[in-house]
Amino acid sequence: MTGGSEAAPTGRQRRRAVVYLYTQTGQLREVAQALTAPLEAHGWDIRWVDVRPRDAFPFPWPIRRFFGVFPQAVDPEALVKLVEPAGGFAAAADELVVLAYQVWYLAPSLPIRSLLKTHPEAVRDRTVVSLIACRNMWYSAAIEASGLLRSAGARRVDVVAATDTRGSSTTLVTTLRWLLTGRRAPFLWFGRAGVGDDELTRVAAVGQCIAESRPCPQDAAPIVPALAAADVIAGKAFRKWGATVRSMRRFGGAAHAATLITFVFSLGIAIVIGLPLLAFAAVVGGERFATRVRGYVYGRISFDLPVVDEAVSA
Repeated sequence: MTGGSEAAPTGRQRRRAVVYLYTQTGQLREVAQALTAPLEAHGWDIRWVDVRPRDAFPFPWPIRRFFGVFPQAVDPEALVKLVEPAGGFAAAADELVVLAYQVWYLAPSLPIRSLLKTHPEAVRDRTVVSLIACRNMWYSAAIEASGLLRSAGARRVDVVAATDTRGSSTTLVTTLRWLLTGRRAPFLWFGRAGVGDDELTRVAAVGQCIAESRPCPQDAAPIVPALAAADVIAGKAFRKWGATVRSMRRFGGAAHAATLITFVFSLGIAIVIGLPLLAFAAVVGGERFATRVRGYVYGRISFDLPVVDEAVSA
């Protein structure tokens, strides 16, 4: 691995990348900067495009709005209107695309889903690095995003995921506090919320591989089998719950609110009971369980489509 201070070769066109990014807390921008810093050190030109919804989502989230966005967040057809940037959303033919997104209820955030569905020119015929920063469950979101990228015409997709690597009980408290109050700093015996320095260092190492035109390493998106299995199961349940909550609107606001409250309570029960059961299954299943889960996830989050020779196919 060469040093990060290497200058761009002279007499050769500078390589370029574009980063499409939507972040509320700013954490995702930190992760994207960690990924792209080695590229810049190697002489790449980096272009940043902020994906902004016309009607901004709040941060910190009011608690009713936080849970209220759930039915829309898990609806694959739900979209929001975006603010068109000055130069449009199209990626240049020679740009590597970095698609940086948050995870909302085990799905790609609404602004990013809207970008991929309404502006496929951002990724069409491009190589894409799908970059995620979240608490710990990113698998269903990456599977959905990969499907959207394929539908939009992306040629190749690699996934990089950065998570809060501390214990689940700790990160549940710190993440909810951060999202609902805007407070990220350490408190009591809890540390600072979000992705830590160790993860930023790992993401920077992935960026170094990209800068040197080497394949993304296997740990670019580390899979924790028990969490991945829980995520995939919960992601399917969330979509069904979302459809149920949306359908209750026709019976009035009270029925809609009651169904949403029922979902919130069921979510708490699933966290307390479901995650330990899947962790037990992972222990009992051993390497066979882990291999099957990793194979399922890897097979759905990345792809590399063959280049079709138009002269031959015509």
